Amino acid sequence: MRRAFLQYVCLLTMYFGTLPFLTFLALLSRFFWPHIPPRLKDELKGVAAGAQLDLPSLLIINVIDDLANNWPTCSALAAGEGRTSQGHYLAGRNLDYPLFTDVLVDLQTLFLVNPDEGMPLASLAWPGYVGVCTGMNRAGVALAQLASMSRDTTLKGLPAALRYRQALEEGRTVSEVADRVLKAPGTIGNNLLLCGPREALVLELSARRSSLRRPAAGLITTTNHFQSEAMGPVKGVFPRRPPFAVMDSYQFTEAYSQARNTRLLELAQGKKLGPTDFQAILGDPGVANPGTVNSIVFAPAARTLWVAEKGRPPVTQGEFVEIKPWAARD
Repeated sequence: MRRAFLQYVCLLTMYFGTLPFLTFLALLSRFFWPHIPPRLKDELKGVAAGAQLDLPSLLIINVIDDLANNWPTCSALAAGEGRTSQGHYLAGRNLDYPLFTDVLVDLQTLFLVNPDEGMPLASLAWPGYVGVCTGMNRAGVALAQLASMSRDTTLKGLPAALRYRQALEEGRTVSEVADRVLKAPGTIGNNLLLCGPREALVLELSARRSSLRRPAAGLITTTNHFQSEAMGPVKGVFPRRPPFAVMDSYQFTEAYSQARNTRLLELAQGKKLGPTDFQAILGDPGVANPGTVNSIVFAPAARTLWVAEKGRPPVTQGEFVEIKPWAARD
């Protein structure tokens, strides 16, 4: 993970400015440190020591999205209330990234986290990544973090993925997880999909503001723009395509975010959905893209996941593997 990041920085700075740039990022990352809970600080220190990696480098890996304010290409949906074949809510998400795609696919790992304090959880992430951007706790609350462009950001808060890790460990229901997210200090714009067996919602978040959306007739979708009027005042401008990105310039626009959201709604209409239907929706060319490095379907009631196998992005072109993280223990 560190090597891939360094290689990109070297390309970006043409080698000559690499050390000053890394030093600058390390200094920025330290702004987050006072807001990280002690037990997560201990875990970050332990991972760094075990990997024989310096702590500033590991911290950058865990806060890079907070520094870059994320990149806007992910998609997610949840359906229930008579819209699913199983009668319970199902959810699915694509995590798209414009850079490091080969490394992110190759190193994709489903971590089973058993904290001394709090709820066990499963996190689809990468080595060294302590936070949760895609996961589900043992109580059956699924979570998917998506970037959302916001002008309201700060370095003085709990990094987003660590914020969501903490909330998943502390909440047994969707409402409890949402409440714990809102109590922690934010940093950037996010759309956060939360889904349990009988409810789902999207929290639209900025550093200091939030709005909650609930399903309409059992269906809710989210991509990378705020849909709530309350978030209009902090809505941000979409970024330019970063150098060497695997996606084209259009895929870094609000128009593309809105198009994917519309496509999710179209594909979910007109039938009861099962896990394979969710997999097909996530794999649709209007939803997936060359940056789709993770794809997952959640069945919170059954505490079951379907994770797209490693392969060339978009990973939705391959098979989905069914995983029951806690079956052997239950």
